Amino acid sequence: MFDFFKPNSKVAYTDWGVLVLRVCVPLLLLTHGYDKLLSFLNGASGFPDPLHVGAQFSHALAVVGEVIAPILVMLGLWTRVACLIEIIHFLVVAFMMHAGEPLSEKEHALLFLIPYITILLIGAGKYSLDKSLYQKRRF
Repeated sequence: MFDFFKPNSKVAYTDWGVLVLRVCVPLLLLTHGYDKLLSFLNGASGFPDPLHVGAQFSHALAVVGEVIAPILVMLGLWTRVACLIEIIHFLVVAFMMHAGEPLSEKEHALLFLIPYITILLIGAGKYSLDKSLYQKRRF
């Protein structure tokens, strides 16, 4: 147990750490996405259109970025693709939705961006559907 705290320890909980990151960050994001999903399903109008593709399509993209992709990341299914969607989503939020605003207004989006970049780089980890579905099987 105490070996875990020693520098250069061989005790590694990397896969557990990735799992915690992969589940907790999307769970926090789903609290924002749930409201967007409900308003989208109810046909709410007036959603911002930073990409100039139409408010309804922008709303759908926001639902993908804040509901669909986070669920995929939580499951560890198509994790890197889902993380790429999240990265694009939060870059749009930080630098298009909050363009010209101070860093304090971009901070929330940037704080969500960083874990998704991390997961993109390190992958879904051992405890993921990606690992169980796409690992090479030896017979």
